[in-house]
Amino acid sequence: MTKRIFLTMLLVITLQILLFNYFDGSKADLTGFMIVSGVLFNSKLVIFGTWYIFFSMLSFLSLGYLRQYISGYGIYLMIREKSRVKLGISRIMKLMILISGLSLIQLLFSIVFAYINNVDQAFFYHDFQSFICIAGLYIMSNFVLIFIQMALELHFTEEVSLLVINIYVLFSVTLGGVLLSVQKLMWILYFLIPNFGMYVRVDLPESGGLSPVIAYIVLTIITIILSVLSFIRLKKMDLT
Repeated sequence: MTKRIFLTMLLVITLQILLFNYFDGSKADLTGFMIVSGVLFNSKLVIFGTWYIFFSMLSFLSLGYLRQYISGYGIYLMIREKSRVKLGISRIMKLMILISGLSLIQLLFSIVFAYINNVDQAFFYHDFQSFICIAGLYIMSNFVLIFIQMALELHFTEEVSLLVINIYVLFSVTLGGVLLSVQKLMWILYFLIPNFGMYVRVDLPESGGLSPVIAYIVLTIITIILSVLSFIRLKKMDLT
């Protein structure tokens, strides 16, 4: 990743924190911060949009990261007897590390901001175990969502993959809020991955939300399935 992209992501993270603090002061600390809290069922559109900023940047950052590489510079590496499968899997792993790293940086920024803003209200001081649980779900959810985008790029164009995953994220958060507000058809939530990393939508000390254990299992299963499908697709992919 170039320094320019890295600095852009840092600016986005900072902007997101400041916007949350401006529009909803309760989200300026980890009792309701965007990373571990997400968006409430009846949140204002501007809060929803502020939460979405970070993922949209991750999605755009990942645009063509695999497909363009495999069909571009990767061809020269394959001429030198390097397996396209190994190249593809290596590329995916590097991107997943990058996405997880950026999500972790965002999380650390929020902790520092919470400490500076109001240390007494910092959520993780009171229930560190739950904080680690939901933080892990948040990072893994971003990982899986971008992995889905990469897998789609092996079958469709980069633009279509970008559009599909972003529509899915917006739809999932919206529908998830509706289902949780009416407490009906809760099983559908396990197909709406963006809700996994939201404290207000996961059953930690509260009740009525997603089970964090099942959420972790679902994300693990999806990761395995995507890995297998990507392996098969890379092996059969025609780059001519």
